[in-house]
Amino acid sequence: MNKIIKLTSIGFAAFAMVLTSCSDDDDDDKVPGIGGEPSIDNVFTQGLPTSVDGTTFTTNDKGQVTKIVDGSEEVTFEYGTFSRATQFNALMKIRDKDYPTDGSDFYMQLNGNGFVTYAEQVYLDAEDGVDTWKFEYNADGQLTRLQRSEGGDDFTITYTNGDITKVVQVEEDGDRRENTFVYTNAENAKAVANKGNIMLFDDFFHIDMDEMGIAYFAGMLGKSTKNLPMGYSVKAVEGGSDYTNSETYHWEFNADNLPTRFWSGDYEWDAVTFAW
Repeated sequence: MNKIIKLTSIGFAAFAMVLTSCSDDDDDDKVPGIGGEPSIDNVFTQGLPTSVDGTTFTTNDKGQVTKIVDGSEEVTFEYGTFSRATQFNALMKIRDKDYPTDGSDFYMQLNGNGFVTYAEQVYLDAEDGVDTWKFEYNADGQLTRLQRSEGGDDFTITYTNGDITKVVQVEEDGDRRENTFVYTNAENAKAVANKGNIMLFDDFFHIDMDEMGIAYFAGMLGKSTKNLPMGYSVKAVEGGSDYTNSETYHWEFNADNLPTRFWSGDYEWDAVTFAW
């Protein structure tokens, strides 16, 4: 699933990160299975990109994403009622025709906005078992917390005026990373509006989503930041050792001020492209 995962984890930043939570949570987000219907119109005010790094999207007449494809990799979305030990409102399946025994099914519970609050990831390889995901959002519909059973990761996210300014990750083994984000740099002296509502959780904010991050482009992981991030710094404690790092983000735009390319630091060779 390398290309699908790349939408949420390019890999040019070796630091997994966390989110500092916002206190003004939406009550609906705490109730599993309310079951609002997802819609890209609820998230992408300028419309969904036609392509992200070669990945394309198919929607139905309700404005819901039904398929995301990149080469042999395919993600499909189904909406309705799906039962395991409990009920779920949506099902996301990830497959790769070149690796038919890999992949997984995500059974998802949605809040009133159609955003995922709880998911169970069931792997095709039964030996991999089941992983769980928990999500929280603020009153503006933005993600404020992610808890993953894999690795015991707990991310909390802090916003300032609609922008993520801090992400804190605490792992099960006690490792901790605190990331802070800026919205201006030498190339952009003023904040640049996130007109296309782009959110690459791993690449922008070091929120370790793996395959789940693709659900954002189905309108299922909350709303974007107000502006585009322009860089970050990190302070971390891993294995009893401290380290710090920082990177500047780079962007290119079209005539409508929609992003066409993004990369971090000196990693232009691994830039993400956007088409509109």
